[in-house]
Amino acid sequence: MAQLNKPSIKCPSCGFDNILGQDRCELCLHSLMQTGLPQPKRGDHIQTAIMKDPVSELLTGKDLLVCSPEDTIQKVVRILQKENKSCILAYDHKKLVGIISSRDLLLRVAGKYKDLAKVKVKEIMTRNPEYVTEDAAIAFVVNRMAMGGCRHVPVLASDGTPYSIVIIKDVLSYLSRKSKSS
Repeated sequence: MAQLNKPSIKCPSCGFDNILGQDRCELCLHSLMQTGLPQPKRGDHIQTAIMKDPVSELLTGKDLLVCSPEDTIQKVVRILQKENKSCILAYDHKKLVGIISSRDLLLRVAGKYKDLAKVKVKEIMTRNPEYVTEDAAIAFVVNRMAMGGCRHVPVLASDGTPYSIVIIKDVLSYLSRKSKSS
């Protein structure tokens, strides 16, 4: 408990009264250095959804395709065409190591290779892609897309297991549903 007669600050995470000026909450160790974080406007359901709803609200699992870095680009292209998908995650020993999107195929493969059966995923994939966890706010995944210049953001469990891939269409569909239900 904060000392008597000393100014205090409540931890935004647990509500514990800490001595003003502390870097972290004495009880739960959350940072007390994050001041002035943006908050959604009262009554703005869309802004509230973006800033507070978790990415898990967007997940369907339907977009999830996984390949090996050793698979051929020919195989990946056939699967993407068959499944009508635009992205595939590359996993090696249960660890995300890369991602290949249709844009990667256009920019890095089209017209450069004669035999796609001889080109491995590891040669083309974007290594160590940006990702989010299922508990991250929707704003976080939108930020990853904007700042990272990526159109597909994998959503992973804390152990690295893939849940889904979020695209901006998922975000917009969710926000559209939220605005209609408000």
